[in-house]
Amino acid sequence: MRRSRLLALLWALEALCYALGLAIARYLGLFRRWDAAWMGLLWAALLLGGGEALGRAFNTRAGAGERRRWLNQAFVFFAVVALETTFLAEQHLLSPTAVLLQLMLALIAVAWGAPPFRLAVSGYGEALLAAALGLCVPALAFALQAGTWHRLLGMVGMPLFAMALAAALAWDFPNYAAHLREGRRTLLMRLDWRRALHFHNLAWLTGFLLLALDVALGLPWEIVAPCGIAFLEALMQIWMMRRVGQGARPPWKWLRLNALLTLALTAYVLTVGFWRL
Repeated sequence: MRRSRLLALLWALEALCYALGLAIARYLGLFRRWDAAWMGLLWAALLLGGGEALGRAFNTRAGAGERRRWLNQAFVFFAVVALETTFLAEQHLLSPTAVLLQLMLALIAVAWGAPPFRLAVSGYGEALLAAALGLCVPALAFALQAGTWHRLLGMVGMPLFAMALAAALAWDFPNYAAHLREGRRTLLMRLDWRRALHFHNLAWLTGFLLLALDVALGLPWEIVAPCGIAFLEALMQIWMMRRVGQGARPPWKWLRLNALLTLALTAYVLTVGFWRL
């Protein structure tokens, strides 16, 4: 898949996770300003675009002209991010919690593609990207409304983190042979494909187990119960991955699509649940 389409999918997932943070703020009676909500979403989207452009700029296969073009795009993205950060500060929307979250997300975005870190090819980038989507982005949306942190963000963020990590592995499996030839280091390459397959399945189960545990910790059943639909998709994903491990022909396109849909559906169902209660 072209990287532009991948970026669009990441933007969609980011928007869903951001909406989840807003829904939690509404559930707690702390949702106050729509302008802050939209500005925060734009800030996160621009940061993601800048990180992706930076990753393309420092791609080893990029020529000098192409690298310059992507660096210019990254500069524009980050410049607008800086301007919007200033505007948010002038509107007194940046609490210490929000500033800390912005710094964390900005560091991940810059380190994603820029040397010496280049997280995209370090073997740890997938974990940090999953943490950014599942934990930091919802927390930023919430902090721009409430100015602080709430335990509900961790209760729903940790399951989403596990699922996002599983989805990242599922997305990377079709590239295993190419990355092996190129010597590219990713989380899949670090784990080896057999261990990664088991880790993928365990991550899906862990995510939904944590959601079930949230009910025992006080999260309303009405919010978690509809996630059962996504759980069925996750079970199908696990079953197909087990078949691949047993030698069946891998339906990579379906596995990629199902992984993204399962993650997106879980985030959407949780968002609707918090918003309507």
